[in-house]
Amino acid sequence: MRIFIVLMLLVSTTAYSQKKRKGLDVVSNIDVKVLAMKPLGNNSLAKDLQPFYGFGFGGNLMTPINFGVGLDYSELFSNVKYGSQNLYGNLGSPRMTVFDFFLTHRENISEDFMVEEMAGFSYYRYTNLYLDKSEKLKDHAMGFNLGGKAIYTLDGPQQVFAALKANFYYGNVYNENTQIQKYYSRSTFLSLSLGYRYNF
Repeated sequence: MRIFIVLMLLVSTTAYSQKKRKGLDVVSNIDVKVLAMKPLGNNSLAKDLQPFYGFGFGGNLMTPINFGVGLDYSELFSNVKYGSQNLYGNLGSPRMTVFDFFLTHRENISEDFMVEEMAGFSYYRYTNLYLDKSEKLKDHAMGFNLGGKAIYTLDGPQQVFAALKANFYYGNVYNENTQIQKYYSRSTFLSLSLGYRYNF
């Protein structure tokens, strides 16, 4: 979390200094959001867990040609479905930390309304608590993301947005049976988020 905050401050400071020195119309922003994320498909995360709910922070750096880069950080929480406790194992309190790095493109529909398309790389940290001892089971995964964002300008630098994103999850669970390995290490997430953005 500290690394994320420092990184966003550096990006914003760099963009501001470049804008002052070179006169470029470079825009940086930060946003906060709440989101819901649903695992999909025939896999353990989709079959055994309830949807994830949580919050997130993010930021973008947009160039004059409406292409840019962005970084999102999200913390999401879930529960094991009732009746799936034995299938899921001696674990509880699923938690997912997601870092999304992406390229983005903006389309200005009107003076107050715009859309952004996103595509990029994702890193996941997935943790569970053992029910009979105070230890965590941790898993790290990689993947990619695709999504879009509808943005409405309120006043000046303030905006609100709704975003829909698909995240593809590739974990590192190993099993000699490839079907079992795929069941426990692959998933697709579909998320919906609502948020507030401030432009600099």
